Amino acid sequence: MLREKIKPNVYNISLSSIGHFAVDLYPAFIVGVIPLIAVKFDLSLFQVSLLTAISQISNSLTQPLFGYLSDKHGVKNYFFYGIFSAAVFLSLIAIMPNYFVVLILLFLGNLGVSAFHPPSAAIGAEYRGKKKGFGNSIIALGGNIGYSVGSLFFISIIDKIGIKFSPFAMIPGILIAIFLLKSFSVYDKKKKLSRNVSQKTEADSTKFIKAKLLHIFLVWLAAFSRDLTWMGLLTFMPLYFTNLKINVINISIILLIFGFIGGIGGVFSSYFADRLKRSVLIQIAYLAIIPLIYFIFKTYAPVNIILFILTGFFLISTVPLCISLSHEIFPKNLSLASSLVIGFSSGFAGITMMFIGKLADKIGIERTIHIMLILPVVAIMAMFFMPYAERKRLQG
Repeated sequence: MLREKIKPNVYNISLSSIGHFAVDLYPAFIVGVIPLIAVKFDLSLFQVSLLTAISQISNSLTQPLFGYLSDKHGVKNYFFYGIFSAAVFLSLIAIMPNYFVVLILLFLGNLGVSAFHPPSAAIGAEYRGKKKGFGNSIIALGGNIGYSVGSLFFISIIDKIGIKFSPFAMIPGILIAIFLLKSFSVYDKKKKLSRNVSQKTEADSTKFIKAKLLHIFLVWLAAFSRDLTWMGLLTFMPLYFTNLKINVINISIILLIFGFIGGIGGVFSSYFADRLKRSVLIQIAYLAIIPLIYFIFKTYAPVNIILFILTGFFLISTVPLCISLSHEIFPKNLSLASSLVIGFSSGFAGITMMFIGKLADKIGIERTIHIMLILPVVAIMAMFFMPYAERKRLQG
């Protein structure tokens, strides 16, 4: 009865936000246990970076495939299996006997994360009319909260009842997956919302003209810069804070606030997107994070922690902006478009992160992250070409 009283757009966005919270709860586990695993297996910085790199490659490079399939077949199954497999596989990483098995579970679990994200982003665009960006920001907020809570949730289980009980963490994900399976079945069968999208996308799937490719490449470049910066911070900052004698629980709380504030930043950026161009807002965000990241290493607690959290606000605020821009370029391939700027970009960032880890082994965390500040500069430059690319696309 409840779903009949709520508009389909609001209801589906709410379900997608809940699902996004659940699925992003689990990849955050590796961030929380990085200090523990690094000590347990005596890992180098390269091996530590490989943990996040494998995660991102698995849950990102495969997203275009899942985006195409969900455009074609609907969202329901991808929501269920995505959350279910992420919950099961990623809840087991802390009890694995060796580093290689941890990498395998990270790969398998993050395939589930990959399956969930493209249809989730498509729902944000499909059911909000002119406020597509705002719909995606609400869905992204759910994911950011999940990712932020995930690290603290997992570490709390390990700290309070022991590491051997960490597989209990899969329970909420399994329950939410079952709930979404039952809830979304009504819309897949009666209203066929997802299937209608797939019928529209088939005719548009061959229209990858040069102008569109240039336009989406610029958006991808901004997303790649964000994802690699974000990945670098989440990989190295827990180790940096550990060296400052901050305990693992407090680091998890810092990461929770970082992600939550970032989700709020996404809502703010989507709201102002009605007043300013999205490319301009992306430039403003990247201009802000350059000094924030630089001075993290030039100040002491609690100032450096505050700067780190503020970085999350501006950095993560670009997520719904990039998604909305991709939807404008490929309006009839919403899942596929989303996968390019939240999946493919993150996957390449994961591959690049392996080389960043090698660099950090040689020159240290601080100097490595300072070198990575070239990434927001690249994104800012890319956004200057957006008006030209948009004109060429519209003319085409």
